[in-house]
Amino acid sequence: MEENLAASDFDVHYHLKFVRKCLLLLGIWPLDSKRSWKPLYTFYFWLTFVYYIIFDISGAVLAIKTWSENYLTTASSFGIVIEYVSNAYKVLIFKSKTYKQLIAYIAQKEKKIFNSQDEEFLKIYKENAAFTRKIVYFYVSMGSTGISLYFITPLISNVVYPLGYNNITGVKEHHFIVFSYFPFDANRYYWAAYLIQFTGCFYGYAYIVYCGAFYITLITFVTGELKILQHLFVNFRKYSNKFQEQYSLTEEQSQILLLKKLVKEHLKIIRFVEQLNDSIKLFMLLNFVISSFQLSLVVYQILQLPLIKQITVFSYFITLSTQLFLVYNSAHEISVQSENVATSIFKSDWYTYSPKIKRMMLIVCIRSQKPLVMTIGPTWSVQVTSLFQIFKALYSYVCIIMRN
Repeated sequence: MEENLAASDFDVHYHLKFVRKCLLLLGIWPLDSKRSWKPLYTFYFWLTFVYYIIFDISGAVLAIKTWSENYLTTASSFGIVIEYVSNAYKVLIFKSKTYKQLIAYIAQKEKKIFNSQDEEFLKIYKENAAFTRKIVYFYVSMGSTGISLYFITPLISNVVYPLGYNNITGVKEHHFIVFSYFPFDANRYYWAAYLIQFTGCFYGYAYIVYCGAFYITLITFVTGELKILQHLFVNFRKYSNKFQEQYSLTEEQSQILLLKKLVKEHLKIIRFVEQLNDSIKLFMLLNFVISSFQLSLVVYQILQLPLIKQITVFSYFITLSTQLFLVYNSAHEISVQSENVATSIFKSDWYTYSPKIKRMMLIVCIRSQKPLVMTIGPTWSVQVTSLFQIFKALYSYVCIIMRN
């Protein structure tokens, strides 16, 4: 990956424009070292991240304390904590040097595409980016609606479903955003406890939704690159003729030059996917293993809570399920589009080229038969069909929990 980009290259992004703003809000987006406020920015990230971890621990403490005593409280605490802790791991992955390199690579590719002034390239790239923004806006809007319900529901419940007063302390009891442990009387100091939960849940929501949107955007970038590569192969003669005029070459020389460039671009895409996959595959394995159990705890809450809280928890369930679908579907699309590279060669007039060009194209076709894949751990591929396994296991967990 080419890392040595000017600082200005990190300031203007097209494909990553929306998620860049989201990650800047969280202190995750990589800043150039020359930024005068970078130390303050770094301090902000670690301050909020450590706060988030402590908030997760408080939820885990309550879940352990209520184990076998109150299944609803335990399910509520673990249902949030499991997802929050796994996303803390993902946040640290996105803060790594690998993702700075991936972002730099995207910035460089965008610069080349826009400088080329090729209307067809720009159309393919912009359409892919526009589609990505649509699904990301939808996902973030859904997540924002869900977290807003979490914040509003306890305030409404305090009025609609008052809990009365504690018989021992005489302090009025309240509804909270989530179940979590406090080292003080949370009912006595309700607004302090509410603010603590509000902040912790906001960053929990942001880490889940914004980081999920960032990962989806990275995956769909690859899809766009593969579509541009396919376009070049389909219109191979057109672009080789441009090379012939530009560099004063023979027809075969221009075709060889173009084909070598396309092979290099294909290899760069392969390396990008491999680097992205190597960094995230262990998280994908962890997420695959825990998703069914974690979602089953959420479903259990939906079945046990009053209607107003059911709606809130259901929105959380839909947000997590949507993220799973978007990630697995986008990763699956990479495999489909990588195999389509060979199809794009057959759509061209390959049969009119010299034997040498045909042999080189055949090599590209053979490589394309091994599709690019994102993996769950070291072995399983991330495909839409993998979601069926998650939701089958979810049903089994719910049945087990309801029996108890």
